[in-house]
Amino acid sequence: MRASELIMYIKDGGCDSALIELYGNLKAARVRLLNLAMSFACRFGDMEGVAVFSAPARTELIGNHTDHNGGVAVGAAIDKDILAVAAPAEGEVRIYEGDSLTEARLSESAEKGSSAALAAGMARRFGGGFVAVTDSLIPYGKGLSSSAAFSLLCGKIADSFYGGGSATAMELALAARETENADFGKACGLLDQICCAYGGTVHIDFSGELPTVTPQSFSAEGFYMYLVDTGVHHKGLEAEYGSIAEDMRTAAGYFGKDVLGQVDPAVFAEKKEYLRLKLGDRVYRRALHFFDENKRVAFFCRRAAMGQTANCLYAVNSSGISSRTNLRNVHKEADEATAALKDIVTAARIHGGGFGGALQCYVRAEKRGELVAAMEKMFGNGSVMPVRIREKGVCRLEYGEKA
Repeated sequence: MRASELIMYIKDGGCDSALIELYGNLKAARVRLLNLAMSFACRFGDMEGVAVFSAPARTELIGNHTDHNGGVAVGAAIDKDILAVAAPAEGEVRIYEGDSLTEARLSESAEKGSSAALAAGMARRFGGGFVAVTDSLIPYGKGLSSSAAFSLLCGKIADSFYGGGSATAMELALAARETENADFGKACGLLDQICCAYGGTVHIDFSGELPTVTPQSFSAEGFYMYLVDTGVHHKGLEAEYGSIAEDMRTAAGYFGKDVLGQVDPAVFAEKKEYLRLKLGDRVYRRALHFFDENKRVAFFCRRAAMGQTANCLYAVNSSGISSRTNLRNVHKEADEATAALKDIVTAARIHGGGFGGALQCYVRAEKRGELVAAMEKMFGNGSVMPVRIREKGVCRLEYGEKA
């Protein structure tokens, strides 16, 4: 399909069913895609082989800082995404978001820490280059995994053009992690990449060489999920993140293991006070969080399977308390927001790695206005973002009939 043909197809409603599935609001989604397709034509001309792609952000529902030590977690893709119109191009990547250009030659190493390093790394791993224009609804630096979404988007585009779209969600996730580690220069696990790649809600067990991913039922029926932008960026906090994983591995070493997931919970329970005396309170508390968080994840999944949302949110709220008191990764602004919301929300927890970024909240319908008013008073207009779980992971849009 040429760019001009895609534009006409969008106008005629040919993308409507795909857009409704992803976004719900057809009118806004159609305008967004049409503008993106016209921008592509302006940037690159009436190219052949044009296609549409989307990569979602993710939210971690429960399982804070368990992935790097062989624990379990539940995460989900959400309806904030990066949308792209792309076409194959030999030997290079060129990606416009507005007037911002990311470009790299695949035969050369891109600067570490740059979006070009992510794009070129994924393009090389999946067979070739491309050109694209993108529009992102994912706030940067707020813990929604914008870099994982971008990496997966680039991998899905390249795989679609050069691999026939044959890469599995796990293959895409593994490549995205490798690209972030090796090309971008950022240490990261797999939770973010898995959630963005698979879509829906998933239970992830990190105890094996490869994580085990299982679809998880969770509807949050009767509640609305919000993310609150506290205005604190998490860039430059790699040392703080790393200290949690390091402390947990130190605790595991006390038991002769590499990670806490290899330690028998009963042995930890028996010897935890000795560990505290030997390694100090911080290491003890972070290890305690790990084992308790795994129990909370199991409780969450059992209750979710029975449709007991309120009980699920009890576990989520307990996770937030443990992150604050044991992990100690809740920054001052998020702590103050949690205190301000104690009589408004059913559950609140630090979102993602902590130390910066957003707060995740669940609230009943009648309390939504109070939540928005309280948080906008603290953090300004637009600081409260409603989100919903999205069933599709990173994807190439399949076109159909008018909705």
